[in-house]
Amino acid sequence: MDLDPKRPAVFLLEPQGAAIEAGHEPKRVPMLDNGLTPVTGRLWFVTDVVVSGRYLDVQDADDDGLFGIVTDTLHMGDVPAVVYDPRTAIATVRFYPNGLASPDICEIATVHGAEVSLERVLDAVDHVHRTQMVTPEAQPKAAKLWLDGDKWWPAQDAEDRTLVYLKVGLAAAFPTCTVRQEQTGVPGRLDLEIEERDPIDRAKLTRHAVLELKVLRSFRSSGAVVPESENAKWVESGVKQAAAYRDDRSAQAAALCCFDMRRDFSGELCFAQVTDLAIRLNVRLRVWFLFATSKQYREFLARGA
Repeated sequence: MDLDPKRPAVFLLEPQGAAIEAGHEPKRVPMLDNGLTPVTGRLWFVTDVVVSGRYLDVQDADDDGLFGIVTDTLHMGDVPAVVYDPRTAIATVRFYPNGLASPDICEIATVHGAEVSLERVLDAVDHVHRTQMVTPEAQPKAAKLWLDGDKWWPAQDAEDRTLVYLKVGLAAAFPTCTVRQEQTGVPGRLDLEIEERDPIDRAKLTRHAVLELKVLRSFRSSGAVVPESENAKWVESGVKQAAAYRDDRSAQAAALCCFDMRRDFSGELCFAQVTDLAIRLNVRLRVWFLFATSKQYREFLARGA
């Protein structure tokens, strides 16, 4: 089949199991990341690390038909999706955090050379927090960060879920970059790394930033109390990790991103003991608060008004 380079490509952030259940057998591409495989006119099933993938040909489907295959045939309308559309004057990438069943909830970016700075990266993290993480109602059912918000009990794997939110959001914000997770090096295993290959000389690689993620808690998922001394050690460790991973990967910048799930939000006071250390190691510090219930968030907004 000759592929039309002007057809959209859809990437579902989910393995191909649902397609097989619906009677389709996606074709495997074990080295999708080498840039040699045409992606347009195809429905792709990928994990959050897009190295390999599987696809179904959807060359003959119009836009409505393409969405219908995902929502009605495969019943994957709630799976986060990215649509690459080369038909516009400047190619665009559309990110659907709630899946193609919610077509009006969409973030659009043009595909051109990424202007990546640490400020823009942190702005993108802020956007993900504000739109998808700040309250339980903003979070999809399959990726809730709270086990019991009324008791301030986070999910046991809150760190892993936070990482997935940010990886998908950053990939949408910087479509010409690759967002890698849990890269292993001599100092240990980093959380997130944003890198970009030169579009002309693919041998040239820029690692823009390394992000270390920490979740601060008042309680464990079991209800056990987390002492503040443990949170303080967690923050100090995060600063040292971010600096070490940046230097090991020869990245341009590093940041410690803390997500505060404690009952009492102290803002940047959580960094009081590491401010000098962070300045010396040139690590940016940012913290975001996660409300355990939407009622708490409404009360916070009312106080601000």
